[in-house]
Amino acid sequence: MIPAMDTRTAARILDLADGRARHGGSRSRAVAGFALILALAAHGGASSGSPRLAQVAAMSPAGARPASKAQAGESPEMKQLMAIGVAAAVSAGASAQDAVQWRVEDGGNGHWYAFKAESTVICWHDARALCELQGGHLASITSPAENQLLLSLTIPNNPGGMQGGPYIGGTCEGLSWGQWYWITGEPFSYTAWMSGAPNGSSGTTEQYLHFWRWSNLGWNDQVDCGGLMFSYLVEWSADCNNDGIVDYGQIRAGQLPDTNGNNIPDCCENGGSCCPGDTNNDQSVDGIDLATILTRWGMPGAKFPQADCNDDGAIDGTDLAIVLAGWGGCA
Repeated sequence: MIPAMDTRTAARILDLADGRARHGGSRSRAVAGFALILALAAHGGASSGSPRLAQVAAMSPAGARPASKAQAGESPEMKQLMAIGVAAAVSAGASAQDAVQWRVEDGGNGHWYAFKAESTVICWHDARALCELQGGHLASITSPAENQLLLSLTIPNNPGGMQGGPYIGGTCEGLSWGQWYWITGEPFSYTAWMSGAPNGSSGTTEQYLHFWRWSNLGWNDQVDCGGLMFSYLVEWSADCNNDGIVDYGQIRAGQLPDTNGNNIPDCCENGGSCCPGDTNNDQSVDGIDLATILTRWGMPGAKFPQADCNDDGAIDGTDLAIVLAGWGGCA
């Protein structure tokens, strides 16, 4: 077990962190001030004779400065704490390898999307159910830019042969044929039909939409269980804690625990706190939470569950990254 830092050092860290929070409390200020907090923690550890903090060299990402090239004036404690800071920054920016986010800063909606393929033919309703099991829904498309994003996922992934193209979340089921709608309830105003579609060539049974690969992936109306359908496009847009950030991304970044792996935050299923990094349930992530992580560093999560932000049984750099990523008030 790695011993915690002494209470005097923790108190000094807490004072500094709270001082920064009183002057803005934003995540950017928290991250900017983290270097000062690390310096104070390292100095306190060296001057007070407290044990060194957790060994974190293995957490350092590729490209980080080797320890052998560290500045001569850096103490071992400082080197370790700097490695924690680097790992925290990397963890906070992590994203899924099998999904793409349409970032708000790029003109998007912040949602996540992925192309999914099955080994056997599936029906539109099967694809819809598979999306829901993954915490998402069949993708809806409301603009040319969103359509292009989904095409960019489909083109390199859609297999050849006789596979027709992925399902999307448009249908006219339950209405007169041709009264199309998105299953999310979004307006069905933008369209990208292929030439001649929709045509309902099989009568009113062609009530479901997909990209048709033999027409430059234009939209096509299809029956529920078309014999060429093996794939679908899933979209994650849920924000169950109403913090303005899609839950899927926060789960992938380790900011919201999802122990059953259904891409729905545990806090939205069991009534827990949905404020990542809020160790004392005061609906704010601040210096108190930072001090909680640092003073419990390396201890078992079962003994101090409030400091084990991701419920993995250890109080470590991942929990520290969650605190930094969630810095500020909670929605």
